[in-house]
Amino acid sequence: MPNSIQVRPARADDKTAVVAFCQNTFSWGDYIPEVYDKWLVDDEGKLLVATVEQQPVGLAHVGFLGNGVGWMEGMRVHPDYRLRGIGTELDRIGRQVARENGCRLARLVTSMKNIPAQKSLVTQGYHRTAQFNEWETEPAREDFSNARVATENDIPQILSIWNESNVREASRTVIPNRYWRWKEIDEARMRRKIAANEVRVADNGFAIITASDEGDWNGLIIYALAGNEQAMFDIAHAVGGEAAYRGYAHVEATLADYAPLNDALQRAGYRTDGGIFLYEQDL
Repeated sequence: MPNSIQVRPARADDKTAVVAFCQNTFSWGDYIPEVYDKWLVDDEGKLLVATVEQQPVGLAHVGFLGNGVGWMEGMRVHPDYRLRGIGTELDRIGRQVARENGCRLARLVTSMKNIPAQKSLVTQGYHRTAQFNEWETEPAREDFSNARVATENDIPQILSIWNESNVREASRTVIPNRYWRWKEIDEARMRRKIAANEVRVADNGFAIITASDEGDWNGLIIYALAGNEQAMFDIAHAVGGEAAYRGYAHVEATLADYAPLNDALQRAGYRTDGGIFLYEQDL
């Protein structure tokens, strides 16, 4: 089988076949149909398909995130062609594409529960560098005045808190965003988040939150939370109150595994059941 696998740039006419084998990736379907056209013309990435006898049976996208990082995402293999080396070949070519576009590091994430993927990543030369726990709680109509919306005047303090935080070290300096890409926090990113009213601050702490309305699901998602334990508790608690005030039904968080942060979230009524592993490989 490996000798018959061909990996090439994706084409518009591959979409029908790709979407067909992505329909049942998750219990709710897959996001590939929504991003395929965008990835196809992405100037900051490359969409690849694997074919067997000219039929598309695999897909992967490589995003060029800047700072020499190639983000490996959207790996899919037709159910009838799994365990035949297709994912391995897609990853190999994807890393080659990343190198050719100036990347020095390949990164990706996978679920803690996806044991087969974790085993495969090790054989492909990746190593696990961070763990992000997934949390949830219910909105609560309580006082949320312990946190406020950040302004540009808060940027120096926020960056100081982040750069000195053990959460930063635990997260390998990166955090996720709504597009499920892990990127560094810097001044430019913080300015964009503040302009979008997505940053909350308290004494000695801050958080990045995003509102999401997707189908039947709506809620606030915390993508970064750092500071001393009291500040992290205050902000986590306040987000639940803000969600209730704004009429959202859910609160979720994807945050680095760090004991004081975990304790603060648990005290604020959050629960965790699984999470995400971050993997890297030098190119």
